[in-house]
Amino acid sequence: MYINPYEEINDKLWLKANFHVHAGTGPNTCGVNEIDDVLLAYKDKPSGYSVISISNHDLLTDTSSYAKRHAMTLINGYEFTEPGPHMICIGTDKVVLDSHQTAIEDCKAHGGFTVLCHPNWRFKEYWPHNKIDELSGFAGIEIINGIVFRNPGSELATDTWDYILNSGRAVWGFGNDDFHIWRDIARCWNLINCENNPEAVINAIKHCRFYVSTGLILGDFSFLNGKLRLSAHGFETYVNENLYTFIGDNGKILAEQYGDHGEYNLVGSESYVRVRVLSDYGSMLWTQPVYDDNKLKAEVQQ
Repeated sequence: MYINPYEEINDKLWLKANFHVHAGTGPNTCGVNEIDDVLLAYKDKPSGYSVISISNHDLLTDTSSYAKRHAMTLINGYEFTEPGPHMICIGTDKVVLDSHQTAIEDCKAHGGFTVLCHPNWRFKEYWPHNKIDELSGFAGIEIINGIVFRNPGSELATDTWDYILNSGRAVWGFGNDDFHIWRDIARCWNLINCENNPEAVINAIKHCRFYVSTGLILGDFSFLNGKLRLSAHGFETYVNENLYTFIGDNGKILAEQYGDHGEYNLVGSESYVRVRVLSDYGSMLWTQPVYDDNKLKAEVQQ
């Protein structure tokens, strides 16, 4: 049976989120900017952010007072750095600096989720595929990471995403800024379909009710009788035609269409189908995969 992550969507409940932010750790550190200033900047962006995680390196930041002051949903977390490669543990109140697997399991035990960070930072396979194969229970990977726009490597990691999906594991794609300095802000984000509170956000992530964007907004999304159909549009623009690319097993392009929507009829042999949408002016959107649960098993408990 194919699983449609957007089957139960309320169009009035989309929240803009970034789970990878460094702030509040002082001069000459990754989090040089004050937390209050960073939160205000995110809140002031067009269609402002509702959900933020301060995820400093190997350090848990209590954001409860900031949440009240800024009327935002702030979810505690940290970036697991040593030993590398990096990952963010979100929705936990404990830092674990042991093995990657121990940190993943501890975060899950506290009700949170873990995301592998910038898989192609510095060089291809910063997150080695054989290392990923050894891990279980993580929610997903950053398929786009904003800081790598100004660093060596590639900010995109959909190749690693396809590798994991092809291994039979349903994991989700995330888009995070990895904010360090002001030019990192609002390069990419997650749009989550849920009520505006930490518990609802974490539950929606685990149930895959979100997508990733650099500027496009998901319109209709349907999966009926084997036909996948969706539309997307920009923010406050009359332009509504985009390039829709349907991607399946091994990252193969199954179909491409240009217009005000895209559609693809599954033949039934696909393990998964995910969609990338590209606008004429460069903004992008990635959906989570529609997948066959007889071939792919979700890494996080649903």
